[in-house]
Amino acid sequence: MLAKKELEEERRQLEDLKIDKKDAPTQDVREFEHSSAITQVYYTCELLGEDVVKPKVELMKDLEQFLGEQVESADEDGDKIIAAVLMLYSLNKQQQRDTAIETICKYVQNILEHPGEEKYRQIRLTNKAFQERVASAIGGRKFLESVGFTEKSEEFLVFDRQSDVHLVEALENLRNGQSVPIKVARNLEIFAMKEGQKLVSPKLADEFFNLSADELKAEQRSREHQVDRMLTLRTKEMRQKDDQLRNYKYKYTLIRIRVPGNMIIQGVFSCYEAFSAVRSFVSSVLSEEIIEFALRDAANQQVDEETLTLAQLGLAPAAVLHLVINGENFETIISDEYVGIVQQLD
Repeated sequence: MLAKKELEEERRQLEDLKIDKKDAPTQDVREFEHSSAITQVYYTCELLGEDVVKPKVELMKDLEQFLGEQVESADEDGDKIIAAVLMLYSLNKQQQRDTAIETICKYVQNILEHPGEEKYRQIRLTNKAFQERVASAIGGRKFLESVGFTEKSEEFLVFDRQSDVHLVEALENLRNGQSVPIKVARNLEIFAMKEGQKLVSPKLADEFFNLSADELKAEQRSREHQVDRMLTLRTKEMRQKDDQLRNYKYKYTLIRIRVPGNMIIQGVFSCYEAFSAVRSFVSSVLSEEIIEFALRDAANQQVDEETLTLAQLGLAPAAVLHLVINGENFETIISDEYVGIVQQLD
């Protein structure tokens, strides 16, 4: 019964959203006038340097160029192999990546298991399986070249090294590889508010929303097919995972923190970052004199569950928190490092 009630509630919420455009009433634009808080989500990567902040597509292009140059210019074979592995894991979708890795592993294993057979030491470049499974994956061919394959007569890739001992380590690196961590850039902004000025709802970029209206309807139909599963007894862990799935229609969240002195600290987060990331972000912007502080939500409740994600805490796709400083009053709230970027809130 509880599961059915939940489904009914979700259905009502979808209807309230006016998913079908033909049913949506004409809106008076003036009702939705508010500050354009953010126009695009930016990313950063430690491998490229913290000062490189770009949209994800541009950042991934820079990362591909950087790793490609590492494969070409590295002096040690091990460094070339690691760079190629990072390309495979970081720049491909999971299915394409896994297919490429599986195929490359077979190439390498064949050389190790049949060291005297020439047919396992060459790959025809026009081979359909090679083109679809390896060459199409970013970093696939570069990995083969990094372990000793070279192009011969524009027809074959040939493994022409006498020793194959290094292949064992290369194979292990390939199987246990990881992608380069890509982080949502905080896009820090600090605003000064006029006395009595209200903080209105922010306008968010389309990137903040993960699902289209049609996808939401399809998801609702899918949920209706899972009634039997939902009617079974659910553990606490299983329920938490369900809660996460309910919030996956948002990818990012814009967090605004009101601080004493009519100021706003604003940052962008992934919905699946822990609340502790917000605390660390706020701490980095405050004056060094401020050590202890609390963050309260719109209901004036202190947020203590710092290991929960922002989606689990209902802080997506945007939320306002209030900074409460315990103890004495401080003349300087914002660190001197960031005083120069304070701007008036429109």
